[in-house]
Amino acid sequence: MEFLDTQAGLYSMVALGVVFFAAAGWYFWRQLQKSQHERQIHRTLESLGVKYLHDIILPDGIEGYTYIDYLLLTPNGIVVLDINFSEGHIFGGESVDKWTQVINNKTYKFDNPLYNNQTKCQAVLWNINNNISEDDGTNNNVETSGWIAFSSAGNFPKGIPDQVSMISDLKNDFKERFNIGADTNESTQKIWDQLHDLSIATRKDVGQ
Repeated sequence: MEFLDTQAGLYSMVALGVVFFAAAGWYFWRQLQKSQHERQIHRTLESLGVKYLHDIILPDGIEGYTYIDYLLLTPNGIVVLDINFSEGHIFGGESVDKWTQVINNKTYKFDNPLYNNQTKCQAVLWNINNNISEDDGTNNNVETSGWIAFSSAGNFPKGIPDQVSMISDLKNDFKERFNIGADTNESTQKIWDQLHDLSIATRKDVGQ
């Protein structure tokens, strides 16, 4: 009986080990995929020739902070770009509160990511209007737009919503939408420079 108990214990340890290493392998594979997509984003932004900030923090105007994946300077203004790594078939629209994700015939609901993206745009505008100096003659009436890029882990079988791109299509979509290649006016450049400084100061304030 003691032998059988020992043998059962060994089987249990082996089973737990298999589960652990399978979970660890899956986690590291996901991280590797995410890292590859992020490198693709960086290459795309570099090829566009636009200035951008990555992983920035700004005050949100309601005694908190907003965290932004990418903030871009374009000839048409400032763009708040979020990256989404959702997998499977994605169904959603600009004004649909809940989007649908289908993975292996299982359906999941998640909040429309465009809403959160627009909240970040509003935070950027709040900072422009409240934390950006106009002493040097800067005109703070700069356009701020939102956009979301999905990785190749997901797809949109019924069509992709406005202000959303696959990472692979981001370069062409941005060239068309934001007049990439044209000159950026001096006022927008000054606002960008101050936002850059504000993001550095904010990160120090929150200790990151």
